[in-house]
Amino acid sequence: MAGWRMESKPITLALARVERGEPGAGDELWQLVYQDLRQLAAARLGKLGSGQTMQATALVHEVWMRLGGDTPPTFEGRAHFFGAAANAMRNILVDHARHKGRLRRNAGEQPATLITELAIGDDGSAVDMLALDEALTAFGKDYERPARVIALRFFAGLTIPQIADLLGVTTRTIDRECLFARTWLRRFLTRG
Repeated sequence: MAGWRMESKPITLALARVERGEPGAGDELWQLVYQDLRQLAAARLGKLGSGQTMQATALVHEVWMRLGGDTPPTFEGRAHFFGAAANAMRNILVDHARHKGRLRRNAGEQPATLITELAIGDDGSAVDMLALDEALTAFGKDYERPARVIALRFFAGLTIPQIADLLGVTTRTIDRECLFARTWLRRFLTRG
């Protein structure tokens, strides 16, 4: 991702200050992560199908509020923080898709399939957001780290090297986990 600037040390230091309860630490953390979170949100929203009404700024602010706002909970480091942000982003997008589906049904219209452009591969295939959430939930019960990798990849929009850096593993490990997860998720999503 162009413009990736999630520098380890400043974010890690800000997270430590938040953990110690230092005044203004939450604001400092917000300043350090805002642009990165906004880029990630814009990338995710840019891949949603037509009719998308949520804005990147609104998504980032909702993520921040779900993470605790100016007094976020303790995070073990930036990998934990961005993992939590990816999960929050996923939950918000799924909630938004559910809400849109309810509005459509309540308006007397035939419920349309809620399609996103969140591909499970590089082939550009579209996936129903609610089905993807169900699949990731089932997958995460047995395969915690690969599920986390997929959340970081597809909901936070991080690249393989960025995820490897955040999790402290090699890019080969992340590649293997992505391949395994995509295979498992495709089977789950295409089951009869």
